[in-house]
Amino acid sequence: MLAVVLAMGSLLLSAAGLVSIVPPDTEPLAFVAGDSAQPLDSTQLAAPVMGFDSVTLAASVQGEVLFTRNCAQCHAVKEVVVGPALKDVHKRRSIAWLVPWVRNSSKMVASGDEYAVKIFDQYQQQQMPSFQLSTKEIKSIMAYIEIESIRSSMMVVGCP
Repeated sequence: MLAVVLAMGSLLLSAAGLVSIVPPDTEPLAFVAGDSAQPLDSTQLAAPVMGFDSVTLAASVQGEVLFTRNCAQCHAVKEVVVGPALKDVHKRRSIAWLVPWVRNSSKMVASGDEYAVKIFDQYQQQQMPSFQLSTKEIKSIMAYIEIESIRSSMMVVGCP
């Protein structure tokens, strides 16, 4: 059973572009951060993806589905759609703030929360719908956004 779970997890992570298997005879990949390119060796390629544990990666897979179903109509990670781009939202606000915001942003605006009012005013007082998501589901969405935020800051050269 564990082997099946691991195989499915690897398949999902590979499909999401979070991990890949590189044949040993291919050109070395280079990780580009900013203006510098550094070759990646096999130990780096085999290392945990971006430093995330398997629980976070699994949550991000569920989070991607939830994001697509509930958030993507108005949000993207890197681009403003109707609402703000969500890249690095986990750095701007704590999960303790984000959970009630996702559940009922109007309530937070009405309470006078300074950041909530700022966002509300910045986006032409467009009301975000309330969501009946569990804390676990919202945390999964945040895991997805966090991983996508990091992925959008990285570029691997040498890939087709």
